[in-house]
Amino acid sequence: MIAMIMLGALGLLAILGLGKPVLKDFRLNAAVVVIFFAMVIGLNFVPTIVWGGFSFRVGTMIFYAGILTMFFLFGKLSSRFTAFAIAVVLGGLAYAATRLALLGGGGYFADSNVVYGVVIGLIAMVVTRNGKYAFLIAAEAMMLFNLLVQIGGPVSLDYGFDWTVTASTVAVVLYGLMALMTTKPSKVSYYFEAGRLED
Repeated sequence: MIAMIMLGALGLLAILGLGKPVLKDFRLNAAVVVIFFAMVIGLNFVPTIVWGGFSFRVGTMIFYAGILTMFFLFGKLSSRFTAFAIAVVLGGLAYAATRLALLGGGGYFADSNVVYGVVIGLIAMVVTRNGKYAFLIAAEAMMLFNLLVQIGGPVSLDYGFDWTVTASTVAVVLYGLMALMTTKPSKVSYYFEAGRLED
């Protein structure tokens, strides 16, 4: 449910024009993004599909399929390989952190959770400084991480999906705020900058 709320919020931001820096990196129209998120939200209310030891919801599958398509079919080859490597490293490090947590007695950090999502989203934004690749790297890293923590048991594509969307949301929102701060300086901040010279 958290993922659905966040995707809805991102769609609303796109409609209001507050996601222009990110849409510019994706080279997509806001309508395309809104339709994609609406499909993911709507189809995730369809009952879960189970196939042997693998299960998924249609909306989640469409989200990951869309991410993988954008990841591997668009952009420079060197950028795609670099982004893929970063996603693998982040996902692997997060998984290693859960194993260390288990050695230390388990607890909250022994499984996929919101903290990993926020940290991966933040790192993806800081490393790339690009709305498109920050979003894609965060999503792919969390997808890999969520699959790794399920090793040895049934695998669900929906496992940790809330935290995948959290990571991507953190990445694009922080990037959007950073772009906004550089293009539209705050009038209030001027007084603090001027005051700094006197302090």
